[in-house]
Amino acid sequence: MAEAAKERGNALYKAGKFEDAVKAYDESIAADPAIAAAHANRAAALTAMGRAKFNDATVACVEALCLDPSYGRAKSRLGALCVKLGDLEPAVAAAEARARSHPDHSPSSSLAKALRLLRDGRAAGNAAFKSGDVARALKTYSDAMLAAAAEAAGSDAAAAGAMDAEALCVAVPGAALLMCNRAACAASLGRHADALTDATAALRADPEYAKASLRAAHARKALGEHAAAAAIFAELRERLPGDASVADELNACRRAAGGDLAKLPTERAGVIEIESMERYRALIAKAPLCLIDFTAKWCGPCKQVAPHFAAMALANPTIHFLKVDVDERQDISAAENVRSMPTFKAYRYGAKVDEFSGADLGRLQGLVARYLPTLS
Repeated sequence: MAEAAKERGNALYKAGKFEDAVKAYDESIAADPAIAAAHANRAAALTAMGRAKFNDATVACVEALCLDPSYGRAKSRLGALCVKLGDLEPAVAAAEARARSHPDHSPSSSLAKALRLLRDGRAAGNAAFKSGDVARALKTYSDAMLAAAAEAAGSDAAAAGAMDAEALCVAVPGAALLMCNRAACAASLGRHADALTDATAALRADPEYAKASLRAAHARKALGEHAAAAAIFAELRERLPGDASVADELNACRRAAGGDLAKLPTERAGVIEIESMERYRALIAKAPLCLIDFTAKWCGPCKQVAPHFAAMALANPTIHFLKVDVDERQDISAAENVRSMPTFKAYRYGAKVDEFSGADLGRLQGLVARYLPTLS
């Protein structure tokens, strides 16, 4: 029964039915609480439901790791959750609770200790960095990661000491947070190659770790690798369309790289004006959340709400705010069956989740408030 429920959960997860998948995994766990994969897969489904479920996903990952300390997928999922939360405390709390409920279970106490070492080392390193003692901050981050890795390796300090930056990020979930901060220290000390190594290693925990991508891009730029830096900023631009600093850095790196890159149009953060059906379909298919304003130049209410829509785009850089002129893009407005302006629609990964017509700013803000917590 437990295995069958787990497999049903896997099928539901693949179909994008995350809430139903969680229910199936719960059935599996109720039948057999010792199946680590059911806990780890439950964590994946909870994570897919957005930030509001990240703490629950963290607890599920900790349970999976305590059941099977060598479970690489559970370890990587917990590491990605620590990055997405930007905090080690939820993982520490979950591991400590697990250790208290299983006082004679050494994997639980070891995981809790390793996570505490990272949490406390990060706090101490941050304090040193803020005080201006960058070298001490760098050493503090390094020592904490090594100590945590040694704990995870069964107190084998030699094995931990032999790990490179990427191995450290893999060894202990959450180490990427310290690695990314160590990259900032290296950059401050003018050691840009080291900063690039550390930022790249931090991305091993979560390829969508925006802060690590930014630090890698800045390191490339400092090393004179402008085309490579531009490529990273361009990828970030796709994920953070409302981030003005990313757009500015992308423009600067393209100009510095020269050639065809310098000839590309200037990027501007904020609302994306849709000029083709292909672009429209591509964005709504892959973006975590798209809010589309179907507008017209002659529409008075459209003009009234436009500045607010533009301000919201800059205030919520992870959301894609799209603008479609219904007269210029009649193919899109016809496909979307737009009959009055303005009309607003919300898409999550290609699925329409909401829509309304009229210049109702409160309702538009309500869409953001409702769906922003579902982003990961």
